[in-house]
Amino acid sequence: MASGEFLELAQRAARAARFDPSDATDLARAKEAVNEAYLTALGGSENFDFLKREGQWVLTAGSDKYTFASIATAMSITGADIAEILYLTNDTDGYLAVSMSWAEMERLSYATQDGDADGLPMYWAQIGGGDSAQVRLYPNPDSNYTLGAYVRLIPAEMSADADEPLIPLQHRHAVLVPHAAANLLRQEGGGEAHNEAQLYERQYDKAWQRMRTAHATASVSKFRLKAPTWDTDHGTIVRGDPWSWTR
Repeated sequence: MASGEFLELAQRAARAARFDPSDATDLARAKEAVNEAYLTALGGSENFDFLKREGQWVLTAGSDKYTFASIATAMSITGADIAEILYLTNDTDGYLAVSMSWAEMERLSYATQDGDADGLPMYWAQIGGGDSAQVRLYPNPDSNYTLGAYVRLIPAEMSADADEPLIPLQHRHAVLVPHAAANLLRQEGGGEAHNEAQLYERQYDKAWQRMRTAHATASVSKFRLKAPTWDTDHGTIVRGDPWSWTR
């Protein structure tokens, strides 16, 4: 059992809350508390650098929509789901694809279902969220292009004893163990347990702030004041160079 794995974290949390880690029921409760602490610690809007991943996936000619789940599989992401795609690049031809809203993509092409010729995808939009999140490309790819993706992850619950959280090892115990111990103590009730839970919660808050200072950076916004079609005549379809609208 390595330091920082799911089982070891649960055992530490159990001992901190005076639970018995050798008891199956107590250990199961400690694992639940660790998972709760884990998802809470990384469930906010903080832009932690360790939640970013880069990878590639290969398009299927003629297919313009791809689920986040399929992209995560292609990128060999485990223990997490894709929360947001930050950037897409065409690694076959080497340029940054332009992101936009679904509505803007419809305006750009009149309608992505209107029979336009397939080609090199230059634009993309994120559709939906959660388990139904997808990426839509335009134009439909006419070949099996390779796309590069830079994504932000959201953690999944740990289950196997050897699972490791996405949190870097140097912050893992300080953040997760006191938070999980506080959760366990609150289950017990009573004044003494409540006071101990508050103590552990303060330890967690300090550790989380240290992790935030070390690993949370300012988010680079994809928001653009000017949409790709802002200065075109009514009824004009913009095609060609994906950066032409910035000129």
